[in-house]
Amino acid sequence: MDKIRRYQLFLLLPLIILFIILIMNRNEVGSFNEGEAESKGKIKNWALDYVGIDFQKETAPVKIAILDSGINKQHKEFEDLTFKEYNAVTPGEKIVDDFGHGTAIAGIIAARGIETTGVIQNVIIYDVKVLNDKGEGKIESVIDGIEWSINQDVDIINISFGFTSDKEGLKESIDRAVKDNIIITAAAGNTLGLTVDYPAQYENVLSISSFDKNFQLDPYSAIGKIDYTAPGVDIISTNNKGKYSTFSGTSFSTGYATGAIASIINKEDDENRVHNIKNKISDYVLQIGDNEKFGHGLITLKKEKLKEKISEKEIY
Repeated sequence: MDKIRRYQLFLLLPLIILFIILIMNRNEVGSFNEGEAESKGKIKNWALDYVGIDFQKETAPVKIAILDSGINKQHKEFEDLTFKEYNAVTPGEKIVDDFGHGTAIAGIIAARGIETTGVIQNVIIYDVKVLNDKGEGKIESVIDGIEWSINQDVDIINISFGFTSDKEGLKESIDRAVKDNIIITAAAGNTLGLTVDYPAQYENVLSISSFDKNFQLDPYSAIGKIDYTAPGVDIISTNNKGKYSTFSGTSFSTGYATGAIASIINKEDDENRVHNIKNKISDYVLQIGDNEKFGHGLITLKKEKLKEKISEKEIY
């Protein structure tokens, strides 16, 4: 019996080692897939059919800080978009998005509709570079970026990356932002169904998982402390080369959730926005599966139109 157990362990050992290597070498953004997207006029993007688009510009713009690898602000989709920027990686230097991650998040939230469209048009984007050209970030840079965003009095902070463990000082900076009435969204993580990353793990941060166009959970998505879900498999957005790509991962579902939440809070001014946000979001949520995987459900501006589509699907 002992020989059989040792033999079984010997067979499993390479798989265990490979799994550990994958997890240990996962950068702060985690694994995400990017592919080319054909550009011939308007690009069809299934995710927008599920989340919707808010075109109204009658109220004051929502101020959204995107803590990421930077944004290629010369992309044609951002031509008339108002930006402010802060480089927490190399202070004082102009921001360049060599990694391409932040540009995609910005496109999901606020692309102007040349070939693809962001969820909300009435925004000011705060481009906060906290990740380097490999998608890696020091906790000091992230905290610095959060503190700068607090000082800019932003409405939402989008954090489309995470750490596998709690980091000293991160919770305190998150708490300061929340105390200042700033909503924080964060990617649950691309952990292959394992635990949720930080800061999404924190109770006062909205953790976002991802699903595909058939409402099936992204197999890379984390499971556990999930608040909401959004499209995150083979979605289309702006890339850092001035063109368009397909992307997959909870990073990108977080961008969709942020855009939808921005639209929701844009409808009224609320001095207790953070404390009331889940109640407000509840009118825009469709439950599509287990809480452990999908949280309260999909945040959508097209709730009534999606009800029938969801009822036809077998969710797992």
